Amino acid sequence: MPKRVDHQERRREITEALFRIAAAQGLQAVTLRAVAAEAGISMNLVQYYFPTKEEMLRFAWQRIVELTAERAGKVIAPALETGDERAVVRAYLTGVLPSDERGRMLGAVQIAYFAVDVTRGAQAPDQEALVPHLVLALTEQLRRAQVARRVPAHLDPRMEADGLATMSAGLLTGILVRAYGPQQAADLIDYRLDQLFTRT
Repeated sequence: MPKRVDHQERRREITEALFRIAAAQGLQAVTLRAVAAEAGISMNLVQYYFPTKEEMLRFAWQRIVELTAERAGKVIAPALETGDERAVVRAYLTGVLPSDERGRMLGAVQIAYFAVDVTRGAQAPDQEALVPHLVLALTEQLRRAQVARRVPAHLDPRMEADGLATMSAGLLTGILVRAYGPQQAADLIDYRLDQLFTRT
């Protein structure tokens, strides 16, 4: 009996090959032929799953979004259980930072997509943005903290959330170029949160 092929799993395997190329050489090096060679399969098979490079890039970005949420969720879920808004905000900010080689690769791929967006002058309309999700989550936690009088009431939670998300994005880049280590990045986040949250 012929082995049943898991088509979604095969797409993910092909995408992993794309990640390795993009992380090392940027998206400009990603072609159907290059991905096929990296994956160790025929170009015809790659085209069976992704008829065009654009379709492959769209799928790969959605996979990045899924994997980033998955990895961050492992840090965020325990923090949510505490009911401590500061702990949750910290988890959101540190959860998106690379803490191992897998995280570094995924972060490098995000930057590769970002570089293309910068050249184009905008993000692709069908490419789900990561930062707005982070900003919304942070805003909600800061509003809760204001109700609990743990964050000063005069602060604008949306503006503070935007600032924190921007800081986290900068730290991601900093870690990738080894300007900061993961612990240094965490210390910077803690320093900012100590200013934002009142002591209890």
